[in-house]
Amino acid sequence: MPGRERGGRRAGGGRQSGGPAVTIAVVAALATLVLAVGIGTFLLVHVTGSPQETASTFLTDWQARDYGDMHGVTVNAPVGGVAGPLKATAAELNLRSIHLTLGTVTQNGSSAQAKFTATAEIAGGQVWKYQGELPMVISNRHWFVSWSPSVIYPALQAGERFVLSAVWPARGQVLAADGTVLSSPKAVAQSGSIALVTGNVVRATAAQAKKLGPPYQAGDLIGLGGVEQAYEQQLAGRPALTIRVEGPGDKIDATAATLPATAGVSVRTSLVMRDQLAASAAVRDATTTKPIDFVAIQPSTGRVLAVIDRPGGFDRAIQGVFPPGSTFKVVTASALTGTGLKPTSTVQCPAQVNIGGRIFHNFDNEQLGTTNLQTAFAVSCNSTFITLATQRLSGTTLASSAATFGFNAQPNLGIPAILGKFTTPHTQVDLAADAFGQGTDLVNPLSEAAMAAAVQSGTWRPPQFVLSPAPRQTAQAETISPAVLAALRPMMRAVVTVGTASHVGFPAGVFGKTGTAEFGSAQNPKAHAWFVGYRGDLAFAVLVEGGGVGADASAPIANAFLRNL
Repeated sequence: MPGRERGGRRAGGGRQSGGPAVTIAVVAALATLVLAVGIGTFLLVHVTGSPQETASTFLTDWQARDYGDMHGVTVNAPVGGVAGPLKATAAELNLRSIHLTLGTVTQNGSSAQAKFTATAEIAGGQVWKYQGELPMVISNRHWFVSWSPSVIYPALQAGERFVLSAVWPARGQVLAADGTVLSSPKAVAQSGSIALVTGNVVRATAAQAKKLGPPYQAGDLIGLGGVEQAYEQQLAGRPALTIRVEGPGDKIDATAATLPATAGVSVRTSLVMRDQLAASAAVRDATTTKPIDFVAIQPSTGRVLAVIDRPGGFDRAIQGVFPPGSTFKVVTASALTGTGLKPTSTVQCPAQVNIGGRIFHNFDNEQLGTTNLQTAFAVSCNSTFITLATQRLSGTTLASSAATFGFNAQPNLGIPAILGKFTTPHTQVDLAADAFGQGTDLVNPLSEAAMAAAVQSGTWRPPQFVLSPAPRQTAQAETISPAVLAALRPMMRAVVTVGTASHVGFPAGVFGKTGTAEFGSAQNPKAHAWFVGYRGDLAFAVLVEGGGVGADASAPIANAFLRNL
């Protein structure tokens, strides 16, 4: 019995001592679990913000390229922040813009996953759309994006990069108004000047490809100059683009996307081959060996119909600057009409005049004495216009008249071009020089043809060249007053019938103005030769650089152009 009692006590003691131990262990485990749950609950309850808010901030900043702000909601970022890898990726893709849309956000305790859609406009104008995911964690009671390269693109890993390869489609063509292919070898052979406005297609050098950016590579066809360069994106189209993930080294890890090509679209210009070839023949047959620049414009629309430069190299006809000489008397006569003068008004034409101590003289010191304004204009009497301008006009009124004819306007032709430049004179001497085109006023055949077109149509219109796709026009049309037109038209007709160009033999219905514009500082300076005019719905300007007298050098070229038509 005692043995049983001892045994029973040992057995009983074992049960008694084992019971509390298990209970304590269970209680401890439960306590730990409760504590852990409590702490976890505490952390989750006391986290500031939400994964949705953090993901939205991250994507918004990424889209705006506010990389510094992204750093504030990111953990595990590389040294220097997320700007480095994001900028590198943007360069690899030639990223133009990216639109990021937050999708579903899934939370699992203290971690979360935020899905998003990326729509990226990249090299070649291609659009790459893909699905991404942001891993998110809690740190210091805030939600953060846990950075890794896969944040940018799911398959991107450390040491890898995007590499693009492109296959370009058929290139669009540069067309005349009637659809003639101006960029063809045949058109260029017929009129070499065409290439100055259309540009050329060449194989890109490494430097040119780098400037254009991915996916261009050395050897790709690109536009150089003129329309070909200005409308490169439209003419080239969009290449078939393969986006690969590569690295480290040249190892190809994955193909991220293959995007289809879009063929290039042709660009239509205002050039009319009949006018272009007529002008080209007139310039080719000219007896002078001096450089010749020519522009024809349709007054009713402002469309540029022909552009000629001999020799080529630089399109001086629409980008050069030259003194206008007496062709500027169209502007001065317009301003004088505003003071009450008419073609029949009596004026004086002495051989020379003294303005502020500077002697101005007529060509060959010609003098008419007492005459009328129309005759003074027709024979291009400098002293008449100098005297009238300094007596009746101010620098501001002359500048206003110049503006009516497009001076200082900045039209958008779709290719580089400039118009006349006029600086308001502030002294009588400067006003006198400007009045007959020998001051600071500068022009080219484009601006001169547009001026003549304004007299014909009654409205100065910004010149147009690229018709489709038409560029946004930045210059405004200017209406010429009926009184000015009533004065200018008979005076410009008189130039051809009884004035400086009467010996040229123009066909019926031609109106014009000659100009001899001295340049340089020599004692006997050289002069550019001008003739500007119109006939029907066709205006034109001819410049023979260093050609001397406009009536002798330029007017015959204009005459040949009209007769070639």
